[in-house]
Amino acid sequence: MKTISILALLIFLASCTSSRIDRKINDSSWDTLADETYLRWGESRLSSAGKDHKVIGCYKGETKEVLNQYKKDYLTKEKTQYYWLHIGNCYFVKEAWSKAEFFYQMALEETKSEVEKSIALNNLGLIHFKYEQWEKGRELLKQSMAIAPKFKVPRFNLSQLYLQFGFYDKAIETLNDPLFKSGHDIDVFFSLANAHFFKGDIATAEKYFKEIPSDYFKREDIAATYALYLIKKGDVKGAKAIMDDRSRSGVPEIVAISGKIEKMITEKMKQE
Repeated sequence: MKTISILALLIFLASCTSSRIDRKINDSSWDTLADETYLRWGESRLSSAGKDHKVIGCYKGETKEVLNQYKKDYLTKEKTQYYWLHIGNCYFVKEAWSKAEFFYQMALEETKSEVEKSIALNNLGLIHFKYEQWEKGRELLKQSMAIAPKFKVPRFNLSQLYLQFGFYDKAIETLNDPLFKSGHDIDVFFSLANAHFFKGDIATAEKYFKEIPSDYFKREDIAATYALYLIKKGDVKGAKAIMDDRSRSGVPEIVAISGKIEKMITEKMKQE
């Protein structure tokens, strides 16, 4: 089963609304978290995954149908691997946090599998972030990492918490773990660019921004940070072009930030 990732936002400012940003990654070679999360999978990737688990339907918007099937499977649940976890994931995707939390707790109580416990702990940690219970969420992520130290997603999620509160060195240290060295990942590179940029290390931030394929700069969280970077470099016209070409997310926190950046760009262009 796959772990759910909260994924990077502009220094994690919109953690409670992260699902409103289109984070679909079509090129699996840029998705090193793919084996642990379906949240960045588009329709074609989900369809190609086959029907190994009914839970894939929840990621395709078929939540009601999948949950009804799990209800029918209740009497044989002992034979269904990750039964409670799958139901929790369906509710998580639906953003029904309290129901998801209940079923993750059931998974913790019912399973003897360390893998399943680790996934449930990770996902419970994310729910506590939704409630802004940051320290409790952090503790759950650390428990998840202790049980399954080879899982990438709990470690990635912990890095996002550090970014949220400005612990940039801790975020960088977490993301420089050897687990992330096996491939390329949009959100890992973006998070490292974020951390170095807000820390004031512009040169290293530039290195990571250059690694990200140009298509992903349309994502509003990436566009906003990159525009700030370009402004810092003195490329105001480039910053305007990036902001003009962005895909608007509808996330209030990021919309507000984008508005401030656009005003900043306007003021600087008047001064030129």
